[in-house]
Amino acid sequence: MDDVLAITQNVANFALRDQGRWEELRDLFHPNASIAVTWYSGPIEGFIERSAKMAAANRSTTSKHLIGASRVAIEGNRALSDTDITILARAKLGHIEADVTSYLRFFDRFERRDDGIWRVASRTAIYEKDRIDPVRPSLLFPLVYRLAGFNRFPRPYRHLAAGLVRSGQVLAKPIIETGTKEEAELWQDATMWLATRH
Repeated sequence: MDDVLAITQNVANFALRDQGRWEELRDLFHPNASIAVTWYSGPIEGFIERSAKMAAANRSTTSKHLIGASRVAIEGNRALSDTDITILARAKLGHIEADVTSYLRFFDRFERRDDGIWRVASRTAIYEKDRIDPVRPSLLFPLVYRLAGFNRFPRPYRHLAAGLVRSGQVLAKPIIETGTKEEAELWQDATMWLATRH
């Protein structure tokens, strides 16, 4: 049970990103860890560097990660964790302020290495659905929404992706959507990894 608690606490501490606490965020991951989200796929160090630049460039843009329940499976010094995540972000559609809510899961491989601490070896975001709502009532919102081109992006993350592209980000590839062949393959590979002797 202590191991499960350590892993779930690690996942919960990803919210340190919202506060710009980069060194503490870095310590949640092994140095050679990887992460894949809508706007980035690669080594964790690059993710932290780009996150810091995004935060510095967009001080008026706020986002918050709500970390939900984790489902954890442990085999020796390896573990899989599947956690419910909600991202809350404020965006602008023209002159209209809007809130984007994105529902996803973090699918993580954890390892406990020489120092005995559970850290993330890889993290993949799996996107489920999202929505956008005006902060204040607006008669213009339906018209602005139709003109915003959200349909260019896949349904599970279209409003989140549109905001990222508007802010100058390039979407990563691939982006995993729930219920797809790619998600099934991710789970299959991870389950085999968990069962491998180590």
